[in-house]
Amino acid sequence: MTLKLALDTNAYKALDDGNPKVADFVQNSPQLGLPIIVLGELYYGIFSGTKQENNLLNLNRFLSTPRIELLQISEATARIFGEIASELRQKGRPIQQDDMWIAALCKQYTYTLITADRGFAAITGLEVIGFR
Repeated sequence: MTLKLALDTNAYKALDDGNPKVADFVQNSPQLGLPIIVLGELYYGIFSGTKQENNLLNLNRFLSTPRIELLQISEATARIFGEIASELRQKGRPIQQDDMWIAALCKQYTYTLITADRGFAAITGLEVIGFR
């Protein structure tokens, strides 16, 4: 596999829980992206949970991997977000705003998104791999 993969929040959680399918995708990808929105969602989960120290350690270990790229928001991201939101509204297939930002970042940086969420499939030009 030569895909640049970005992890959705549920994909990171599955990886952290030892999901072999996600682990295989991650192991075989030369470049991994983590949308900054996903990072925020992960921190929210960590600080809301009971295993903060362990989960922070795991996340920091993951982030220190040299092939991880944090996908940052820019003006270009905002434009793509607007296009996605408009497209989904016209299709009558809205998804959560955070997910639209994640999709915009993946499109901007040309990453394939690995996710368990099916709503991403309605976004034109977004490459998605499901793992469930």
